[in-house]
Amino acid sequence: MFNDYIEQFLQSDNKHLDKIFSDVRIRDNRKIQPEIGLPVGKFIGLIIRTIDAKRVLEFGTCLGYSTIWIAEALKHTKGKLTAIELESELFAETKRNVKQAGLENIVELIQGDASVIIDKLEPPFDLILQDSDKPLYPVMLEKCINLVRKNGLLLADDALLKPMKVQKELSKPLHRYNEMVFADKRLYSTILPIGDGLTVSVKMED
Repeated sequence: MFNDYIEQFLQSDNKHLDKIFSDVRIRDNRKIQPEIGLPVGKFIGLIIRTIDAKRVLEFGTCLGYSTIWIAEALKHTKGKLTAIELESELFAETKRNVKQAGLENIVELIQGDASVIIDKLEPPFDLILQDSDKPLYPVMLEKCINLVRKNGLLLADDALLKPMKVQKELSKPLHRYNEMVFADKRLYSTILPIGDGLTVSVKMED
């Protein structure tokens, strides 16, 4: 009921985002997962600017839609993004889209398995966006907590798949992730009903 009213005020931060959004809608490719969407992208852009983030980490780029939202915000904070994508086709398209958006100097793209690459990353990050394969969310949580700085943010996309009645192989690990972050005394968490849901956690202590 409120979405149309809200979205009349929202505009993409980079003109190339609208093209990617349209491309996802017309393609029939099982590797292409739904993008985060305009409200979530705008929220992430706002948060990065609010905390003046300098180092951001993204797991799962799809076509680079979320990558561009993040990088456009980091252009204003003079920060850098490290983005991980497993699928070679999606990695190549993300690389191309980031370049066309004029943000290639802000983004370091790495192709590979997020659950493996995470062990090679050096902390601290100001913000981490988890949007990789859904079964990896709970598996990678502890390492993400270790990588993010105190008072930094963990964002998890697709947080509301369970109440949306999405198939269990996708919704079950998201539900488990939500259980874990809300039970973790190091984190202060909430779930925002934007897009397919966004779990937001602040790391309060190490």
